[in-house]
Amino acid sequence: MSTNSLIQQLLALPLPERVDLAEALWESIDGSAVVEATESLQDAVALASRRDSELNAGAVVGRSHEEVMEAARRNLGCE
Repeated sequence: MSTNSLIQQLLALPLPERVDLAEALWESIDGSAVVEATESLQDAVALASRRDSELNAGAVVGRSHEEVMEAARRNLGCE
């Protein structure tokens, strides 16, 4: 069963059952996983900020969109 079809079936449940389901799903989320995801996001933002500073300072040379897309196609074997 696909996730989308499952979601559609679950959304068709009466409100009290959807609330129970939401509570059960929320309680099943490990708190440490949320902390890890938040830390990962913070790391990604810090890295993006650092790379932006490097580009603005001229410490590195960026690539055009076309260059990036060509490299991606080449790496994926789409050429």
